[in-house]
Amino acid sequence: MRRERGFTLIELMVVIVIIAILAAVALPNFMGATERARESAVRSAVKTIQTALEMYATDNQGYYPDSIYTLKTSGNYLPGGAFPKNPATNEEYNFSGGNASSGDAYKITYSVSTDHSAYTITGYGKDNQKIIIQVSSAGTLR
Repeated sequence: MRRERGFTLIELMVVIVIIAILAAVALPNFMGATERARESAVRSAVKTIQTALEMYATDNQGYYPDSIYTLKTSGNYLPGGAFPKNPATNEEYNFSGGNASSGDAYKITYSVSTDHSAYTITGYGKDNQKIIIQVSSAGTLR
């Protein structure tokens, strides 16, 4: 009697079930990785903008600029010239990927007090609902 070499149906099914279980455990961890990376990029951008604002204020007798765009045009306060993306709406702009028309873009807003002595920067998450980070001239608020 000749015996053929190979795997039985049971052995193949056991391997497939094990692979399916491993995939079910691993996929949720990878799915959120993109969002966490984008949120981290927004945090980093807010901190960079905060540093640039403080440098600007040091050079301008403690006054903060009207807009983030001023930081780009008035000197080398922002490294790489990466901010803001839309000078027409310089207090608010989309950031870090995402599609603004579908509502999944990340956003950073900037506001300054009327006497230019204080500011607030807010970084929003996907769909502009979740506040990722909020900093002000007084420090980190959130």
